[in-house]
Amino acid sequence: MADVEKIFKGTLCRLVCYSPVSFNLLVGMHIVQNEHMETMGVCVKNGRITLMYNPKFFVSLNEDERTFVLIHEMMHVLLHHCTHRMSGDRTRAYKENVAMDLAINCMIREEAGIAIPRFKEDMGEKKKGDIQCLLPSMFKFPENLSFEQYLAMLDKKFPDIKIKFVFGKGKQQGGSGQGDVDGSADGDSSDQEDGSGKGGKPGNKDKNGKNGKKGKGDNDEDYDVIVDISEDCPLGKITKHRIDSMHGENYDEDAFIDDYVRNVVEQAVRNQQWGHLGACAIEMIKKAQEQPLNWGDILRLKMGPFICFAKEPTRRRWNKHYGKPFLGTTTKSVEPVAVYADTSGSVASADLSRFIVEIERIAYYTGVYLWSFDTNVKDPEKDELFSRCAIESIEFKGRGGTSFSPIFEHVRSKNISQVVILTDGFAEEIDKSQTEGLEVIWVIIKGGNTNGKPGTVVEMN
Repeated sequence: MADVEKIFKGTLCRLVCYSPVSFNLLVGMHIVQNEHMETMGVCVKNGRITLMYNPKFFVSLNEDERTFVLIHEMMHVLLHHCTHRMSGDRTRAYKENVAMDLAINCMIREEAGIAIPRFKEDMGEKKKGDIQCLLPSMFKFPENLSFEQYLAMLDKKFPDIKIKFVFGKGKQQGGSGQGDVDGSADGDSSDQEDGSGKGGKPGNKDKNGKNGKKGKGDNDEDYDVIVDISEDCPLGKITKHRIDSMHGENYDEDAFIDDYVRNVVEQAVRNQQWGHLGACAIEMIKKAQEQPLNWGDILRLKMGPFICFAKEPTRRRWNKHYGKPFLGTTTKSVEPVAVYADTSGSVASADLSRFIVEIERIAYYTGVYLWSFDTNVKDPEKDELFSRCAIESIEFKGRGGTSFSPIFEHVRSKNISQVVILTDGFAEEIDKSQTEGLEVIWVIIKGGNTNGKPGTVVEMN
């Protein structure tokens, strides 16, 4: 294993020349060897990015091919394929990852020092020396398109009804299990970083309407899992052995990782750390950092009247210009803001995560109290300002139906007039008399109901 690590570090050093932005991203990642994987993959898990690779696969490549695959994996992260750009629908995970690979592989130019991996032996219909990765020319698609464009073209050329998968028997996870794969966009990254578990791809849905995953739980039940794609279908003839059947087995949106990647890209733009990446790849990376609609900025703009930027003395810090014994200053708040997050089950965890990030930014300027609700407000044991508690300590309670009326009864009992509500909007309509004397902002998730919401409505897109 020591030789494998030495080879990996050697390839990592090559990235300083060929792709400095990939090097800067990779040195901040957690790197794990996993013999259960076929090739290599990246995943976002517990607030950090992990690169997992099969040491046998990595050693089988020559130096130029190793450089190509590392740049390829870093492009998945730079283009946010592991976080917010995936749909989260595992039944489409295979096709999505084909589209992602098509978008990436045509961006990485083959040249001296960078080579496309090729088969080292015959595998099925693929012969030794054939290209091992997916290229748009194999599908007769144009080059230099985005993941979303390639996915639309794949949907048109290979309808889901014509795609055949090979199924096997697995165990439905009934309790705490092993083998979860979070946000992976290449490879079958297992839940346990030492590779002790295996991920599986779902073939049918559980009783909650969600696709199950292979693992071990307290109440195991047999169910079908996808183990590979069949070569009998048109898509399988092209992609089999060129893409891991375990690709993208789970979806986890992480706003913190998104911001971290944007910071890496901003640094690359300032210092021109693009290396051998072409102009098209650079533009694609820059475009991927843009959000279609920065609803967070709109929310902060709407909350402007809630906040006063006047300064007042504070004993918590000394004056930064004159030092002791002169007191420092802090921003003076008009009054705290009451924030309510819908945890009835209609708001996805990813939307809650994005919302919390924006509330944290707002809490920098004014006091924020955060509660969760479904049919009732789940009042925490202590009224504690959000800015004084860690995000990890927030416990969302609920997961029942949804009702808005208890919110306004609760906020009046707290004598707070500034209210922000995160919800999908599907509950009883609120009369204007219920919000009289209150400043209310409704943050509605994508596809939510905006009717019957007195106050300001901000749509989260």
